[in-house]
Amino acid sequence: MEVTLSTIPFNRPVTVGTEFEYIQQTIKNMDLSGDGAITKQCHALLEQILSIPKVLLTTSCTHALEMAALLLNIQPGDEV
Repeated sequence: MEVTLSTIPFNRPVTVGTEFEYIQQTIKNMDLSGDGAITKQCHALLEQILSIPKVLLTTSCTHALEMAALLLNIQPGDEV
């Protein structure tokens, strides 16, 4: 009996079919810095879905943790 190993899909992105259209639009409009039209649409959508006044998107988990530390206003002597 032959045993075959299959891999578990890990970090496989979900796609809906319009990704290339958005990428082309972003490049065409030169919205490459992270504060373009698509980012603004993402902000608005997340604020609506989460019912919160402000969403801040980051490019990495490291940036998110740094932002959280700044927003918490951690001071010397604070327990983290």
